[in-house]
Amino acid sequence: MEQKAARLEPASVARWALAVTLVAAAYFAAGKLGLRLAFVHASATAVWPPTGIALAAILLLGFRVWPGIFLGAFLVNITTAGSLAACLGIATGNTLEGVVGAYLLHRCADGVRAFETPAGVVRFAFFAAVVSTAVSATFGVTSLCLDGAAAWANYGGIWLTWWLGDAGGALVVAPLLVLWAAGPRPRVSLGQAIEAAALFGAVAGVGRAVFGPALPAVAALSFLCAPLVGWAALRFGRAGERPSSRVGIAAGAAGASRAHAVGELPVVDRRPSTVPRAASARETWRRQTTENGRRREA
Repeated sequence: MEQKAARLEPASVARWALAVTLVAAAYFAAGKLGLRLAFVHASATAVWPPTGIALAAILLLGFRVWPGIFLGAFLVNITTAGSLAACLGIATGNTLEGVVGAYLLHRCADGVRAFETPAGVVRFAFFAAVVSTAVSATFGVTSLCLDGAAAWANYGGIWLTWWLGDAGGALVVAPLLVLWAAGPRPRVSLGQAIEAAALFGAVAGVGRAVFGPALPAVAALSFLCAPLVGWAALRFGRAGERPSSRVGIAAGAAGASRAHAVGELPVVDRRPSTVPRAASARETWRRQTTENGRRREA
């Protein structure tokens, strides 16, 4: 029995290493995508996808994959800008964010089964999007301020922007990944496939019309996407939760395309003196670090 366990140990280590590598690669790719969208236009990133990827990875694969989150977060930041110390601090916060969120969900919301009841969904939203994301925002912004890449006077505004972006990633990306990986695979008939294709066509059309240059930038027009979410949930039954998430992601992608095409998204700025209306926390850090480097060279 001991010899058999010894033979299985290398295979187990190999599976763990593969899982860590895949998590790190997914986190790195999603992080680079988020920074790329912020670089195209300095607008607030509504969703930071790596947060959802990290949370879903721990919920589905276990706490043992945390090194992949740390590695992916560190590589995202060190290959963008900033000092080694700041990047280590940010990566630590991102890792703890996923670990704390998954721990709280296992303890209080039944883990991956949180979406089976309305109470579980509420607990997921609270612990994953409100509580755990504060860890990453606190570590990240504090690291930037200690490194001199951000001013302490702007701590509150940068912290809020960071927290909102991570909360969006936890609410949009994590449920999609968990439901697809942990949920049953429904059988899809030809009629449902045709209707699904029509749904995605409608999402693309409405997204292009609402967020594209054809219509004026009026925030209320964004609610035209809401009936599509209801269509997905009602017509696809239990599996409608997943199309509904995809509708939300498609709408977000359409919003990003509008920001690239015509400029800033229509947003309501309720605190202009505290929260920068068109500034991403990570983009602000990147620009400030670049400017500091140019001053040193001069």
